[in-house]
Amino acid sequence: MKSLIKTSLVMFLFLSLGACASTAGSSGKKGKDYSIYQTLGDALQSVGSLKVTGQGGSFTVNLIAGKYANSNLGADQGSVLYVINGIDQGKDYGAASSLVVPKDIISIRVLNGSEAVMKWGDRGTGGVVEIRTSTGNE
Repeated sequence: MKSLIKTSLVMFLFLSLGACASTAGSSGKKGKDYSIYQTLGDALQSVGSLKVTGQGGSFTVNLIAGKYANSNLGADQGSVLYVINGIDQGKDYGAASSLVVPKDIISIRVLNGSEAVMKWGDRGTGGVVEIRTSTGNE
């Protein structure tokens, strides 16, 4: 009797988890909806580990978490590196924002510390903002 109850419970859990997984996959939602933002800076303000100041077309973006945040490693290394669809776009917010339309953003990933440096070398010392868009080839 105990084994029958155990088997029934296992089957119930298995079927329940399977139903949840299939429901989640059918919703079509792939993460955060960035289409509600007007600019890249607005979208980046919604990312917790970034300090974003400014408005309109002029924003300053810095890392607020991690080993290299607010460091004095040099003038160039205080701001984040923008990588859009796997391509290094430099540290200029204006240049990066001209390439990204918020409604096309699929994901924003922030790298810091050794992870950023290992992947992007010295250019990643101030942190890296990797942006993936629906218009990219990645």
